[in-house]
Amino acid sequence: MRRLRLFPVTVILVSFGLLTACASHDKTLPPAFADIHLHYNWDHSEYISTQEVLEKLQQNNVVLGVVSSVPSDYAGRLAAAAPEWIVALFSPYYQTGNRHNWFFDEGVVTAARQALANGNYAGLGEIHLVAGLGPRRDNPVFLGLVALAMEYQVPMLLHTDASSYRYLLPICKQYPQLKILWAHAGGILPPSQLTALLAECDNVWLDLAARDPWHYGEFVDEQGMLEMEWKQFIINNQDRIMVGTDPVWNAHQMYRWYEADQGWNHYEQLLQYHHNWISQLPAPVQNKLRLTNAQRYFGRRGRETE
Repeated sequence: MRRLRLFPVTVILVSFGLLTACASHDKTLPPAFADIHLHYNWDHSEYISTQEVLEKLQQNNVVLGVVSSVPSDYAGRLAAAAPEWIVALFSPYYQTGNRHNWFFDEGVVTAARQALANGNYAGLGEIHLVAGLGPRRDNPVFLGLVALAMEYQVPMLLHTDASSYRYLLPICKQYPQLKILWAHAGGILPPSQLTALLAECDNVWLDLAARDPWHYGEFVDEQGMLEMEWKQFIINNQDRIMVGTDPVWNAHQMYRWYEADQGWNHYEQLLQYHHNWISQLPAPVQNKLRLTNAQRYFGRRGRETE
């Protein structure tokens, strides 16, 4: 069972306040960053425009961004506006309101094929597989997407909610040609389980996307320091890990899911969280996690900076 840890609110708020204050006086850009877990959903657009999203990423020295959306065409808009450094993933939640029943909709596979064939999207996801709720791992719509990802040789961003790596194991072993990016490192399983899966499946990479210590960021302690077990695991697997911010603010508040989402208003805060823990790793490992692993995985150098 996952440990429930309470982080001192005052420490977190003071840290964020100091970071904001420093940012207002220091014009130095943070290190170049590839954010491989972005969302720009319909409910984000009520707070921020496509152009404002791109400007915010540039201001924070994000040189490569991977985005999915609900519905899928919002991610396509971002990629169309900055094709050299924004990668769009096609989400099966291609229509507003089908997030919980997409796996009964045969139109998902048809729409995904068209999106990949047009070259507007470079992968599939984020796709949620929830143990006990669905879809089943043998669901025809899900397997249709798996077949498309292998046919077009594009990655699939999979989000699994399960208590064991064995939930994903049959998929990655049965489809060794499928490029799997495992969202939130299994959401989030301990290093011992992640090590076991990585040893079994060469086709799996880890996405250490987190919004903060409470939402998938449990690899740091109350002071924001990397847990020693996690630090060693990351160093040992440094070539198979990427990082993202996951700027969705309402996801953990069930009754606010269909309200306008303020996640992008907190983007600097989410990004700084990752810069902080990454900075505790050896310099070559930092560079891989922040940038070069994503460049290699997606085959994109991204935006050039001055």
